[in-house]
Amino acid sequence: HASTTVTPFEIVYGKKPPSLLQYLPGTTSIEALDTTLTDRETILKILRKKLLKAQEDMKKFADAHR
Repeated sequence: HASTTVTPFEIVYGKKPPSLLQYLPGTTSIEALDTTLTDRETILKILRKKLLKAQEDMKKFADAHR
């Protein structure tokens, strides 16, 4: 993707990927919606943390073989 300077999403859909809006707990009066969006935020935080860890591990592995 470095040579094309676009992401796979952009190649397939012809536009930039949508950004994920952050949810602030308690900003809706519907309890079920608040719970769902709060859970979504928790899952996204975990995924970001795991992605960062995987990227760091890949970098360490690549650097060790240079």
